[in-house]
Amino acid sequence: MSRKFSCKLAFHTLLFVLLALAVLVDVQAQMGIVVGINGHQMVEVNLESGELLPMRELEGLPAGAELRNLVYIPRDTAFYSTMNAHDHPELIKIRTTGTWERVGHFETNNQKVHFCEGLTYDEANDLLYLSASLDGDIEQDQNAEAILTVNRNNARCKMVATLRQNPPPDDFDEIAMFQGRLFGLDGLPDRNTTYIYPFSPAQFDGRELFAGTKQNIPYFTMDDVVVIGQLLYFPDHTTQGWYYFDLLARRWHQVGRLHGPASIGPIKITGLAYLPLEQV
Repeated sequence: MSRKFSCKLAFHTLLFVLLALAVLVDVQAQMGIVVGINGHQMVEVNLESGELLPMRELEGLPAGAELRNLVYIPRDTAFYSTMNAHDHPELIKIRTTGTWERVGHFETNNQKVHFCEGLTYDEANDLLYLSASLDGDIEQDQNAEAILTVNRNNARCKMVATLRQNPPPDDFDEIAMFQGRLFGLDGLPDRNTTYIYPFSPAQFDGRELFAGTKQNIPYFTMDDVVVIGQLLYFPDHTTQGWYYFDLLARRWHQVGRLHGPASIGPIKITGLAYLPLEQV
């Protein structure tokens, strides 16, 4: 073996090792668990099988109160969720121990937040986003047409964008951040379609948005979503199916069905969040 070839082989071997280490570091950086809200309890969700494991009881929640949405913010070492999303909704803060506190009812300076649907966190800009309806004067309003930023200390909100177009999508049923963009989801059961459409936060200056670029998947009765890597995971509470949508390949796939021990009771996942292992 020539010295030149030997050096070249050693260089390529070193390059392979460095790339492998980089991949390993990236994988380790993404290690964590997915936490779900099921009734008045927190559960761990196995991404590969849909199995649910009990974690924490959320003791002291008002009788009949429903939590919807869940995000985890590492710098706060806390989860955030919405309570009673369709009846004077409010923001609550949850610790990993299961203790929780009311932050406040969602309010804006000059418009009432009538109901809310999606909740997500933009880590790059340290902003908590809420999709909600400010159209209280519209009879039988069912659209969360507005994107709001939420102050995590008092639940005060600022409207930063609206979505209005005909034909739909014209609604933010769910929202999620991926690669610096906010993805909205609008499910239309009469079309058996869920639209998925992205926006840049640079557009959130109070303007009216138009969902020009969009993908679509079948209609699912989802109550929250979570992004892991490039996959957007979601449950269907009608069938208990557990799915993901690949945000890059633009394909959806059923992983399996949600299931768990009898101790967790009836299954209806209404919140999903990613929790880094170092903060479990």
